[in-house]
Amino acid sequence: MNAYQTNSAGLLTGATSADESPLEPGVYLMPAGAVSVAPPIEWPQDKWPRWDGAQWLLVNKPTTPAELTPEQKLAQFLQANPDVAALVEPAEPV
Repeated sequence: MNAYQTNSAGLLTGATSADESPLEPGVYLMPAGAVSVAPPIEWPQDKWPRWDGAQWLLVNKPTTPAELTPEQKLAQFLQANPDVAALVEPAEPV
């Protein structure tokens, strides 16, 4: 049986299959997070199918943030943690 896998947020991750139960003929064992209702066949480039528990909705497509360099990560960390930044600032000459 065809099934459609979702992640923990309900976003479609792909097609899968449900196996028939060896103990109950005609009953299919759905993988965790999978649904039997087919998602839309096509959707706009900026949207993605999300299962809300009852139907497929087209939501804004998730994006991944740009990868930061180690220097950028350090700068963000020091900005968010001024106490640590004060510890690593060079001492003023006397």
